[in-house]
Amino acid sequence: MEPISLRRLAPEDRPRILEISSQIWDGHDWVPGAFDEWLADPAGETVAAEWAGVLIGFARRTWLHPSHAWFEGIRTDPAHRGKGAGRAITEHLIEGARRDGTEKIHLSTHIDNEASIHIIESYGFERVASFVYLEGRPVDTPPEEIGPEIVPVREEEAAWFVDRSAFLELAQRRFPRGWRFFPFDVDPLSAVARLETRMGIRRDGALVALACARQSVDGTGPVTLNFADGAPDDVRRLLGEMHRRYAGRTIETMVPKQGDQEAALLAILRELDYETWHNYAAAVFVYELALR
Repeated sequence: MEPISLRRLAPEDRPRILEISSQIWDGHDWVPGAFDEWLADPAGETVAAEWAGVLIGFARRTWLHPSHAWFEGIRTDPAHRGKGAGRAITEHLIEGARRDGTEKIHLSTHIDNEASIHIIESYGFERVASFVYLEGRPVDTPPEEIGPEIVPVREEEAAWFVDRSAFLELAQRRFPRGWRFFPFDVDPLSAVARLETRMGIRRDGALVALACARQSVDGTGPVTLNFADGAPDDVRRLLGEMHRRYAGRTIETMVPKQGDQEAALLAILRELDYETWHNYAAAVFVYELALR
């Protein structure tokens, strides 16, 4: 069989990346929108797998924190599965991370990606957390509700609240940032940094509920709800404000669920008819590999 060769991705690979990505998640793959960022990242690494001169797979390695690497966007053209591209890419990225002094490698994958799960588990990656992916479709702006004032929350206080939350404990202390999951205890402030929206509710001066979100760079794609926790009525009020603030936009989120235990947010999102791919089952898995 023709061997797999590896190289860095280049701008001229864009048409082929789009072609492969169009076959992922019914054409809703996020990689095309991130391709320019991949190429512009001086600290990251991209890799393309070629077979018989044809690009058949690709992926990226970036950083969550110094010494904590993140693998993402591992894709193989469905027409070329079984040729070893996924395994060659994974092995190359692991060796690159090891060479750069990485302590841990992190990644996430979906339950339907059985081939990828088989590969990463064969290299020693361990599943450390699981989440339910949900989407809230655009809704009409709800009427104003009478209730406690919703206030902005500083990064330091947001990190303090997240640190003590039931949400984070159920997430095995991995903080979701879209499809990336930060090991919160490594650097709590970095986990909540640069989130566009951090809103909360106070009682007697104490923060009792918090919701965090961030919209896409171009301001047109889905809004990512990263975190929401507190008393159910307070969380409902924060989500109502979130939908007012981002009226007409889809809101996507990852909610932790481990076995029969699920974050309280999941029940609230069911009430709001948020859609899910697998009937509210945990279908997004976070994996880690310790290198030292």
